[in-house]
Amino acid sequence: QISRYCTVDSRVTRTVKFTRRREFSTYVTRRGITTEGGNTKLLDVDDITGKLEEIASDVSVGLHENGYHVESGFFDKEFLVRMRDQAVMLRSEGRYEQSWSEIVDKNGVKRRFDKDGVFACEPDGGDYDTAPDILTYMTSVITALPLLLNETSPVPYEISNKAFNAKLAVTSAGGSTYPKHIDNPTGVLDGDTRRLTVIIYLNPEHVGDEHGGELVLYLPCGSTVTVNPTDSMVFFWSDEIPHEVLPTSPGRTSNDENDRYALTVWLPTEGITHDPNSRFASGRYEKD
Repeated sequence: QISRYCTVDSRVTRTVKFTRRREFSTYVTRRGITTEGGNTKLLDVDDITGKLEEIASDVSVGLHENGYHVESGFFDKEFLVRMRDQAVMLRSEGRYEQSWSEIVDKNGVKRRFDKDGVFACEPDGGDYDTAPDILTYMTSVITALPLLLNETSPVPYEISNKAFNAKLAVTSAGGSTYPKHIDNPTGVLDGDTRRLTVIIYLNPEHVGDEHGGELVLYLPCGSTVTVNPTDSMVFFWSDEIPHEVLPTSPGRTSNDENDRYALTVWLPTEGITHDPNSRFASGRYEKD
């Protein structure tokens, strides 16, 4: 779902300004948030960048060899719970709308479809008072990760930090799904330069067998990878790896506890997408 594609000079810069200069005390006071000892720690850009530096090499190797990488435990539960709380508050403020995606078949026909029971918003600097940790995380990924991956990549990735797109999505309980699709089905010829999908799941208190909503990645070799959407961070090629979301909390009522939250950041390339020589090229089209 892309309604706009933002440059660093617009939304990224605005995000950095908010996350580095605004005080957190107003948010803490308003929401009554406390941690052990009565102290509250704001997510810090430098701390997150340090964490990204620690995993960058593994992410690069995983993307090169497999087309994806899964990182567990990137954040402590405390921070994930707080980011989820902020995502829920954005929903209460009416920031979400119907989510949709696109599929392109082997004949090049593009088809848009709504994701039933899935709603999304595009967080920006104006959401800082409600979602400071979400904005800080986005800033860190957008500004630091492209450079780190390019420096550690086995082959040239040419991932850019000059533009980005982000989506905060909620999948409703009661069996809602994402149909199988590719995030960037058309590529630069259609103005879509997204190359890397980065997802962090904000469901640390969910139990896999009970809440479902697993992400399934489809690999060209015919195998699949299933990711439990509790606290994982997932990286995969936006233009090459088909994926779907299995039913979320089947048989449960849609509410703040049972719904599934995920924050996605897409990073573009300064090179090409849909490389015909890529080892993952065979997975790009629907298998109808």
